[in-house]
Amino acid sequence: MRTVLQFERLTPEPGPDADAIAHEFVAHCTADEAGVLEVGGIATVWDLLVDGAVVASGRSMFERHVVDVEAGDHEVRIVVHPLTDLLDALPSRPRQRWRTMLVEDARLRWVRTQLLGRAPGFSPGPPVVGPYRPVTLVTGARPRPLVRAWLEDTTGAVEVDGKRRLELPDVELWWPHTHGTPKLHDVVVDGEVVGRVGFRTVENRSEHSLDLWVNGVRVFCRGAVWTPGDLAALDEAVALGLNLVRVPGIAAYESDAFHERCDELGLLVWQDLMFATLDYPLADDEFVATIADEVRDQTRRLLSHPSTVVVCGSAEHEQQAAMFGVSPETGYAGELAALLRPLVEESGLDAVWVDSSPSGGDPVTRVDQGIAQYFGVGAYLRDLPDVRHSRVGFAAECLAFSNLTDPLVRGGVPRDNGAEWDFADVRAHYLWRRYEGDATQADAQRVTGEVMAEVFGEWRRPESGCGGGIVLWLRDVVPGAGWGLLDHEGRPKPAARVLAPVLQPIAVWIVDEGLNGLDVHVANDRPEPVAGTLEVALLREDGSPGESASAELSVPAHGHCSAGVEALLGRFADASFAYRFGPPPHSGVRAVFTVVGTTREAVWRVPLTSLE
Repeated sequence: MRTVLQFERLTPEPGPDADAIAHEFVAHCTADEAGVLEVGGIATVWDLLVDGAVVASGRSMFERHVVDVEAGDHEVRIVVHPLTDLLDALPSRPRQRWRTMLVEDARLRWVRTQLLGRAPGFSPGPPVVGPYRPVTLVTGARPRPLVRAWLEDTTGAVEVDGKRRLELPDVELWWPHTHGTPKLHDVVVDGEVVGRVGFRTVENRSEHSLDLWVNGVRVFCRGAVWTPGDLAALDEAVALGLNLVRVPGIAAYESDAFHERCDELGLLVWQDLMFATLDYPLADDEFVATIADEVRDQTRRLLSHPSTVVVCGSAEHEQQAAMFGVSPETGYAGELAALLRPLVEESGLDAVWVDSSPSGGDPVTRVDQGIAQYFGVGAYLRDLPDVRHSRVGFAAECLAFSNLTDPLVRGGVPRDNGAEWDFADVRAHYLWRRYEGDATQADAQRVTGEVMAEVFGEWRRPESGCGGGIVLWLRDVVPGAGWGLLDHEGRPKPAARVLAPVLQPIAVWIVDEGLNGLDVHVANDRPEPVAGTLEVALLREDGSPGESASAELSVPAHGHCSAGVEALLGRFADASFAYRFGPPPHSGVRAVFTVVGTTREAVWRVPLTSLE
């Protein structure tokens, strides 16, 4: 029997001083027979007491523990000690070689806890304290076995606790939801279901960046950075057309329920190890032993989850050092990855390894080499052509905007720590570029989605060479106009609804090719070919269709087609208004692709900047 303990907080809810005070929680349980308490995770410096006696202690929120309990009624108490007390007692050596801009207290580099909730610019807190993962009473049940699954040619192999092995010839494969069915299989041992597994292959076919292929099929990744919270946001991600979520190194390892839901939904998972921006004390043997145990434990948890396709050593670790002016010759660029990568590979986890995000560029800040973070369109106020000029291979973070909610809620606008501008200023820039003084409130709510849709349309073209992009981020952590595609309660924002059509498995979009006119692109990620009608129309000023043309179009499975608007119309129409012969001959172009049961539509409008 498994019973999750329900803890009552005995101390006040934390505020800004959460790290400086003690916190206490209590729960009661009854064990019908001797059993164990499985401790999933407690933040951050803590003691676990059973009936008044300390039975376990920890100083990492990422540690898991198992504690024996006798039969009977028990009081289970958790005491979380002030984190600042630990920080004050830490050694000052080795000295840090660079300073982080993410958090204000660099001593956190010694502590295994999440930085989310301690980042003043976008997540000021309060941070998570106490039992953030379940504490479970387990009686009369065997320990959960270690289940590993993999694919050998067309045969699925399952291994339980490294001993029992089962083979399934011609097994049905697990796919990301955009490209097929995420088929899962129950693993039954002695009549008991002990887990579910999926069979798939994953590989990176790019020599210089990231180009994911699953089951031998290229997958253009459209993802978002995950923020902890209600797992219903995963379902919303699927509805938007996203096929990947990234668990970032500034947060915490996610729950078993999270990974199980991603398996079920067919959502790929990019798993950061929990390291970000800090100069970690890798010369300290005790610290290295702690993080080695952490990585071994966490990667073993992921062995049975087909959704886990990328493991990344850190978030902005190399970038922060480079921006501080540290030379790569000091060893920072590879030392953390050199420690962590062998641990992941030893676990047998079938996933693509990435050193850091970003990484691989010379210098690491280049976006046309390795794994990039692309904010040219976005924080750095570049116009859309920058997306093509930058030649991004894969964007592990991109397109951070202050996305307005619906209805509007004030506040929640993120900013880079120390910057004089915030991301509402970024939104205002693109709103002016597109609408000038005629912008409505609805335009302000949509505009960031319009910009993101154009960027993903550019990247999704096969000719772009881009393997995908991960939006920063999926859901807001506080009410207001944060980076999230979803608000803090998990509801899609207007910008997300504008972005969603270009992310769908069957999608149509329009790309401005300058003097070459406008190209209409149609993608079909599904495992079956589709045949339908593609119609284009030149739009009048009031948005009504004028001249139009249509063609029958067949798109192969996991395939793509494109056609020029003027080729479809059968004449030169200055579709992109690149020649500027007088006033614009039309206000925009609409493309509609219709197949049985599905209609996809895209609209391109003559930009105001073309009229200057």
